[in-house]
Amino acid sequence: MKRRGFFTAAAIGAASLSVSPLCAQSAEVTLAEVRALFQSRDLGARRMVQDSLKHEGYYKGAIDGAWGPGTEAAFRALMASDRYQRHAPTWTFAHEVQVSETMFFLTSDAYM
Repeated sequence: MKRRGFFTAAAIGAASLSVSPLCAQSAEVTLAEVRALFQSRDLGARRMVQDSLKHEGYYKGAIDGAWGPGTEAAFRALMASDRYQRHAPTWTFAHEVQVSETMFFLTSDAYM
């Protein structure tokens, strides 16, 4: 399985997602939604996300899998970045998937 497919599957997990047949862009992803998703994942996934944020220069703290001020600041910076701002407005996925895509944005080949 390609890396993107693996991370998308891992991000979605067992949750049931409904996709709107209209495929219109959902409301903007919020930091609170990303935090809730981050905190719902297992420790390994949370550490992988922090490692990706650190690798790209957004995160400076320890890779501990905890949502703290460093992780929050990293996601704020990521969501304000040119790369994210270039791609996120074009997403037509269900809103739940957009939140997942935001959390795993740096691990996806599609946005490199």
